[in-house]
Amino acid sequence: WSSDVCSSDLEQAKKRATICHVYHHALHDRFTEARDLLLMSHIQEVIYDVDDITTMIMFNRMMVQLGMCAFREGRIWEAQQCLTEICSSRVRELLAQGMSMGRYSDKTPEQEKAEKRRQVPYYQHINLDLLEACHLISAMLLEVPNIAAASVGGTDNRRFRPISRSFRKYQDIYSHQVFTGPPEQTRDHIMRASNALSKGDWKTCVDLCTCLEVWNLVPGEGAAESIKAMLASKIKLEGLRTYLFAFSPQYESLSLSQLCAMFEMSKNEVHSVVSKMIINRELLASWDQPTETIVLRKTEPSPIQLAALQFSEKAVHLVE
Repeated sequence: WSSDVCSSDLEQAKKRATICHVYHHALHDRFTEARDLLLMSHIQEVIYDVDDITTMIMFNRMMVQLGMCAFREGRIWEAQQCLTEICSSRVRELLAQGMSMGRYSDKTPEQEKAEKRRQVPYYQHINLDLLEACHLISAMLLEVPNIAAASVGGTDNRRFRPISRSFRKYQDIYSHQVFTGPPEQTRDHIMRASNALSKGDWKTCVDLCTCLEVWNLVPGEGAAESIKAMLASKIKLEGLRTYLFAFSPQYESLSLSQLCAMFEMSKNEVHSVVSKMIINRELLASWDQPTETIVLRKTEPSPIQLAALQFSEKAVHLVE
């Protein structure tokens, strides 16, 4: 019996050591090393079977730090995957940085005392405004083009399922407000920025996202400026994709030079973005190389073609 206890304690110590190691890599902007160590350890597969709440809190803090590291490096999809589960619910409790003080709390006095003892010291807190900014901006850059693509008539909406349900909930609440004043909180800035991005107004979106004061909390010399430059480039790219999704039905052709001027991007960048959209069948168009224009096709796929596309997608999933 004692040997079983020792082995379980050893396994728990190994898990905590690995979590601290991943946290250390993420804290110093080594995302690739942190991700590889996390995947090789397989902690994420067994963490929810662990009865130790302290280890789960350490895991939550590690995942948040890993997502913020991915965001700083411009890995938007990875940042969204790391942050979405924790940021969509009670963040303070999951990170042990606060307690729910509900009037009708069903916790016993002993459970409340135990939760207070698990609270992280203030100097170890992760700034929640900075965390919310990283999460919502990552969701915005993924969801706004996704929503624009799904709203175009004739597309197969099953290809554009929601990526971040919490972002869509916040955007729905913001859009149904009778009066929206000047943005004050971080969430207000990002919701207004998402509305501007959905209309193709990428400059307003950049101004709203880069004016946030939380970027000054990122440690490192020049870290705030590098994040702002990364955001500007990402917003330009997603703004171009959103514009093509939303307004391509109104055009018969688009000039490459005009798109470069609108989004302040080079010809190679615009050509790369549009070509990827055409290859992935997100945009029904073709290139006219001599005139450097995008010729848009109005033909919608027939029911047989749609059925064939759905069949091929199911076959791919079956093969996987």
